[in-house]
Amino acid sequence: MAAPVIRSVTASPAVLLPGQSTTVVVDAYHPDSRVLTLSGRVSDPTGAAWDTPVRVDLGVPLTWQLTTTAAGVTITPSGTDPARFTVTVLAGRSTVTLTATVRDAAGRTATATATVTVPTLVGMSAEKGARTQRIVADYPAIRYMRDFGADTGDADALPELPPLTAGKFVDAPAAVMHVSWKDDVEQLTTWLDGLTRPIYLTWYHEPMGDVAPTTYRATATRLAQIVAAHPRRRYVLGHGPIVTRYWLDEGRGNPTDWGYPGMTHYGVDCYSRDTSTYWTAARMFGVAFGKIRAAYPGLRLLVPEYGLSRTTTDTTGAGRAQALRDHVTWLRQQADVDAVAYWNNWAEFELPDPPLESTAWRNLQAA
Repeated sequence: MAAPVIRSVTASPAVLLPGQSTTVVVDAYHPDSRVLTLSGRVSDPTGAAWDTPVRVDLGVPLTWQLTTTAAGVTITPSGTDPARFTVTVLAGRSTVTLTATVRDAAGRTATATATVTVPTLVGMSAEKGARTQRIVADYPAIRYMRDFGADTGDADALPELPPLTAGKFVDAPAAVMHVSWKDDVEQLTTWLDGLTRPIYLTWYHEPMGDVAPTTYRATATRLAQIVAAHPRRRYVLGHGPIVTRYWLDEGRGNPTDWGYPGMTHYGVDCYSRDTSTYWTAARMFGVAFGKIRAAYPGLRLLVPEYGLSRTTTDTTGAGRAQALRDHVTWLRQQADVDAVAYWNNWAEFELPDPPLESTAWRNLQAA
């Protein structure tokens, strides 16, 4: 007897954002299956009779299975169609390989694969409240956003974790938030209890000059321990320090000052205030990324804040629009970069609407 045959394995959609789901259908058959059509005569209780074909299905029963070795992926079989599955991906940028196995009653199998992709997240950030609400309305495809905690009036002036049921979590429901706070790391445990969507985490954004490296590493190590032990850890796509491009590059900073056991990502806030020329991607990101890659091979990278001043000769914004496209294209070509968010807040960086720069960023977000 023959083995089953898989015609195709299709995922629709095949590109997902973290936390989204896709439907996977496995189209398979068994070569030994037969459908016979026989001639026959049937009659009703009155004695009337007529000739009609009789269809006999001699199909070979099959079972379907879909699996993956990728982390952060949930596969749920359909309750009504054994060849249909729902796949949910809680992971950052990645390519997930799904393996379909079809088996007959004698144990003969066929296998085939399909892939789904989580792309580089392109987003935008601004201050809480009206500014965030405006960019969400003006840039509807925001995929990644910073959410800075604020001090709630306790004994110190350090920002606590932001609320999960107000502020940016409500104003930008489709964005993956990158959350920062500076207060007690232990508050993370109860905060994670209410988490229901994917995030990135950073304790004490840009600590250079504010926190001693030894203190930072010890506290951030505790963050890693809390996340690893928490039942909702699946929603934390990653965590790690954030420093500035300037500190790593012109400031000759050492990325190991802030590295800690268990970190998964390293963020670099990248700005250019140069009004005479637009920097190449290699200058904007390359030196800073190179130092992190040398110190921590294989670590994932993020650009939580990014901004460009318009040059004095670029009166239409066409030059800045092209620089934005060039920079994001370069970031997408880097296999270890998970996300970038434009800082559309300060006047020197804000993208005017509706000219060329804002259109370029909308297109980059939606691509």
